[in-house]
Amino acid sequence: MSLNITVTYLGAQALSANGPGAGSGMNITDHLLIAAAKKLNKPEEPEIIDGTPYMEDDFQTGKVITTKGVFDSIPMRYNVAEDYVEFKKKDVTYILDPSPSVQKVSLPASQLVVDNYTVKGKSINGYFVLLDSGKLTLLMKKKVVLHPAQPPKPIETEGKRARYEKLKDEFFYKLNGGPITEIVSTKKMLEALTDHKDEVKAFIEKEKISKKEQDLVKLFEYYNQL
Repeated sequence: MSLNITVTYLGAQALSANGPGAGSGMNITDHLLIAAAKKLNKPEEPEIIDGTPYMEDDFQTGKVITTKGVFDSIPMRYNVAEDYVEFKKKDVTYILDPSPSVQKVSLPASQLVVDNYTVKGKSINGYFVLLDSGKLTLLMKKKVVLHPAQPPKPIETEGKRARYEKLKDEFFYKLNGGPITEIVSTKKMLEALTDHKDEVKAFIEKEKISKKEQDLVKLFEYYNQL
């Protein structure tokens, strides 16, 4: 799959919080807008990039829950490569960065939450897929990277096009609302579950739990009902 991308960013125009559509999703820009992509006056030749940066390519109707209100019936999609949510209002695509004020982004097939984690020694906020919640919360971090285009080598007539590559998902847990911790292994995570350590250990061994998504969901559902 190839993707043609032309994006220009500009400052946002805030809409009145007391005007038409307040609290209905029409004025989400007034609270949460970071930047917007607009139609160019003079069309550019878009760069052709193989693959996709999105979790789902199509915009899907969803809901954003924030500290300032609930905004429903919004066409959205999650840009994994850039780690932001795009949403449409008329002919403009807006960008919703992973701000702490965003409590949940509900899409038809998944729910996204914002949390703080460390990347190359730097603490940043990011979007995570919420897989299970309770005393023990299971989060999944989707990963997509962009490999830039490469010019042709001396013996080649054509170079390589830019491409998006989907990387292996990363999994994290939060215990009793504590800090986010990456799941390196179930054995390592078990050390933190001191209240039901024996039961969880027996369950892991019986069910042969690995670090796969479906296994981790099963494990977290078991722990959260103890």
